[in-house]
Amino acid sequence: MLAKECEAYRCKEFTSIYKLLSLEGKKALVTGGAGGIGRSTAKAFAELGADVALMDIPSKLTDLQRICDEIKDKYPVNAVAVTGDVADEASVKEFVAQTVEAFGTIHILHSNAGIVLPGDNPNAPIDGWNKVLGVNLTGMMLVCRTVANVMIEHQHGGAIINTASKSAHIISGNGFSYAATKAAVIHMTKAMAAQYVPYGIRVNSISPGVVLSGIHDNVPVEGMEHMLGLIPMKRFGTLDEIAGWVAVLASDVAGFMTGSDILVDGGQCIY
Repeated sequence: MLAKECEAYRCKEFTSIYKLLSLEGKKALVTGGAGGIGRSTAKAFAELGADVALMDIPSKLTDLQRICDEIKDKYPVNAVAVTGDVADEASVKEFVAQTVEAFGTIHILHSNAGIVLPGDNPNAPIDGWNKVLGVNLTGMMLVCRTVANVMIEHQHGGAIINTASKSAHIISGNGFSYAATKAAVIHMTKAMAAQYVPYGIRVNSISPGVVLSGIHDNVPVEGMEHMLGLIPMKRFGTLDEIAGWVAVLASDVAGFMTGSDILVDGGQCIY
């Protein structure tokens, strides 16, 4: 039998990219939701039709509630705020359970919470190393596996997107423990992809370069100019350019992608 005579191997004709991008009816959770990238991806998910839960630390609750109100005012979806500590397993189980209680399930996770500490170098106090490791790596693992278990229990698969960094690819002054954890995120993403693919769960990561997200507001102009000089495109990234790729990875456009990392850095990692 020829391949063209077998339905399983027959070429599928182009349908609609617009429909594949839709997240209508999906339920999403975004950690680090009060930050620039987190709130932007939550809004991107909402624009494409998903209900979204924004999670951050308790001190960010007012910011989370404001963002949720903005989302509900602009898009015909639901948005809820949940708080907790990604580095604490009991807390992770609690805010994931709150999300499931609000929405019934979770189809999409953007595991985005992360920190970088000043004075991050090999001789810094071990407490700093442990804190960065706890949030950026252990915290990401805890959130991913807890949400993946919901997807498995509910038998509908899903999409997980982890935030890595250009610092996972090159060392460019972004610290010691931060770079180590972000490199580990990429490899952990691949390992998770292999573990969860039998359940229809896709796991990918995104590595943003220098993005104007508010995190650099207190950096001296000279420092910004130095960073700009390292980017071949001679500009910084925007929140839309990161949120857009996260939304694509969450959608069916990326249905044949798992274990991949998307580098969005203006060409900085070319060299």
